[in-house]
Amino acid sequence: MSVPTGEDVRTPQPPPPVRGRRVALLAAIAVLVVAPYLAGVLVPYYVNDLDAVPLAEVAGGAHDPKDLWPEGTVGGLAQLAGLLSLSLTPIGLVTVLVAALHGLFRRRPTPVLAVGLGLVALGCLAGLAFFLSPLGSALISWRLD
Repeated sequence: MSVPTGEDVRTPQPPPPVRGRRVALLAAIAVLVVAPYLAGVLVPYYVNDLDAVPLAEVAGGAHDPKDLWPEGTVGGLAQLAGLLSLSLTPIGLVTVLVAALHGLFRRRPTPVLAVGLGLVALGCLAGLAFFLSPLGSALISWRLD
């Protein structure tokens, strides 16, 4: 039996530090995940002046999204983006949130990058909180009705 020398013993290496590109990539992914929801749900809601209508009426289906602006090919694409975003946007926001928290707590970010990762995580939490808000719930019911 041989006794390991100092050269044979492997010490665990610390994780590599977080770079600025990771923060920019996470922020870009978060924006791309939210963009279809903005284009397919929020913009039609405000352009059609549904913000002046009580939320119960909007959520109840009194205003059919397919009969409102936008119409035609653009309207079809916007409606498709809106429907897909209802399920994909929260999943994407949770994914970006987990990646930002992983970079914040598992790796060794510099203070500036820690602030950037924290802001990305906070933005994701705000987006998820919007989905759980009364307005977010009413908009989900409106689009799915």
